[in-house]
Amino acid sequence: MYLGKADVNTYEKGAGREYLVSNGCGSYCFSTVAGSNTRREHGLLVVRPRDCAQHRVLVSKVEETLFTRGKKYQLSTNRYKDVIFPDGFRYIQEFHSNPLPSILFVVHSLLMRKTVFMPEGRDACIVKYELLASPDRIQLEARPLFAHRLYTDVRPKSTEDSFHADYAANGILVNGRGMSSFLSYSKGEWHSKAFWHDHLLYEKDEITAPSTEDLWSPGALSIEMAEGETAYLVFSAEPFHPSVEQIEVFEKEAIANQQSRFGKLEPAGQSSAVRDLTRTALHLFASGKDRGTTLFSGYPSLCERARDTFIALPGLTLSLGRYRDAEEILNRWLELARLNDSVMPSEIDPSTGHALVKAADAGLWFFYALEKLTERTGSLEFVEKNWEILVEMISRYGTEIRVLDLHCEDDLLVLEKPEPERHWMEGAVNGSPVVIRSGKLVEFNALWYNALRAMERFADGLGLPEESEKYGKQADRTREAFIQAFWNPEGGFLFDSVDGERKDDVIRPNQILAVSLPSSPLPPEIGRSVVEVCWNELVTTYGLRTLDPRHDKYKGRFEGRLDQKEKARYRGMAWPWLLGQFVTAYMRFNPKRSDIAWCFIRPFTAHLRQGCLGGIAEVFDGSMPYLPHGDVLSAASMGEILRVMEEDLLLQQR
Repeated sequence: MYLGKADVNTYEKGAGREYLVSNGCGSYCFSTVAGSNTRREHGLLVVRPRDCAQHRVLVSKVEETLFTRGKKYQLSTNRYKDVIFPDGFRYIQEFHSNPLPSILFVVHSLLMRKTVFMPEGRDACIVKYELLASPDRIQLEARPLFAHRLYTDVRPKSTEDSFHADYAANGILVNGRGMSSFLSYSKGEWHSKAFWHDHLLYEKDEITAPSTEDLWSPGALSIEMAEGETAYLVFSAEPFHPSVEQIEVFEKEAIANQQSRFGKLEPAGQSSAVRDLTRTALHLFASGKDRGTTLFSGYPSLCERARDTFIALPGLTLSLGRYRDAEEILNRWLELARLNDSVMPSEIDPSTGHALVKAADAGLWFFYALEKLTERTGSLEFVEKNWEILVEMISRYGTEIRVLDLHCEDDLLVLEKPEPERHWMEGAVNGSPVVIRSGKLVEFNALWYNALRAMERFADGLGLPEESEKYGKQADRTREAFIQAFWNPEGGFLFDSVDGERKDDVIRPNQILAVSLPSSPLPPEIGRSVVEVCWNELVTTYGLRTLDPRHDKYKGRFEGRLDQKEKARYRGMAWPWLLGQFVTAYMRFNPKRSDIAWCFIRPFTAHLRQGCLGGIAEVFDGSMPYLPHGDVLSAASMGEILRVMEEDLLLQQR
């Protein structure tokens, strides 16, 4: 991806575009093209400790200043409450994301390129400065700013911080706030002058209102450079002194690793949008000997959520030929289910690393992802090896799961309490659900029917006719009960929930799953009607709205107080992953109209040049101007768009 001067010639443009680098193990570098950090999760070196699930921001950024011909040019950019200073973004001529993120600064006839990369598997970030052209020798001053905090916290300076630096040849060891980091450099002279950099503003901080932070610097590195020369800064979580030759090897490996991670995309999938999506999606994966392969739900949240993982898995692994990663991810979550009495956990606690059981549909989404894997590989080896636990998991749903307030009644699943954590519309304000849902939920039972059909096919493939017949008959009963309970003939759509005599006839997007999942309980005439209603009432440019815009509780924009923003997420904002399911449902009844289906997907190709470059955000406003919010890089959003392009659209062109 290339950005020119017109893409970054204002602070808003440059700071509104973010780039991401990772080491393949969960540590990352994340900032904006302008060079200013706009989120608390931004940082030049953010590491994922082995002994702690929460990431730590060690190095926030580097302040760079050029001295040439008696003049000073500050290349850095920072945002404060009332001012932007310095405004180095105005010297940016272009940005390249391939093969590595690089920024070209132009000051008259002086051209300097800055490149950032991370060695694979190392908690280190390398900054490369190349003086491409200059009529005279110049001096580059690089002043690092250290944070040393958890990535979810921002901390003002305090007398208890006890920051200090120890100096060695070509290296600075920084300690403070119970953490340490290291700076190594290839050339230059270090000048000790410690001070605090106060009140940097993170205007895109969505955890709270925009927040400010104080950062500590132990001094600055002064580097004399002539045209054609290169200098390196190496930031790491522990002392690390690579030679220039080693750094050059790391750089080549970083480029090669990025290319090798692409998997085996078919030629038809090699569009620029697919390449940008897959390149950025790589950062969602993390591997480790003690953790296996992890798929983060998104940046900057960096959560591990079962539902997001299973929704995203077909697009982020299977569509890219990464079958081994898919099996490792599914096996990891299945082992957690074994440890939780055959109940699938919903997420991993970021502070303790323990599995939490909250979402009642997580296990049902597991069967969806598993069926996608078996279809793609044509193998039931994974199923056969884990048959007993799969039988137990489906059996738990068929009776009751007390820990999830869930039981099966008349062949349909019933959520006994309006607990928002049980379903994906999990928002709550002051302890009250944003969306009150209980009883028989439409998406739960669509997933339940799909899981039963998957087990029917699994049993048949394993040569277990009695079990196959059992699951088939149970699915038949569920299908009949589903239509009877949820079909709203007057409205031509499905009730969102049915709780006794109460039938929720508010138009929400959950019903689309009853059409889009591999096994649909609906006859064609009802399925077509559901698709038409969702298209007319819920489809927007970047997703399906979470509520009919004519409803009196509709709130389509992420604005106002924090509680109003939380309400908007599930009362009108649009989710891209639901659009993926909608396109699949549309193509089921219009297999020859891929031209129309592409109209739903193409807007994302423009979005890839905004926000996190090459990524798709978690959620968008449901009303104009359709601004993105939440995670700027969402696994579910990206996975669904990639899956649709590969399964439903690109295949149509082959």
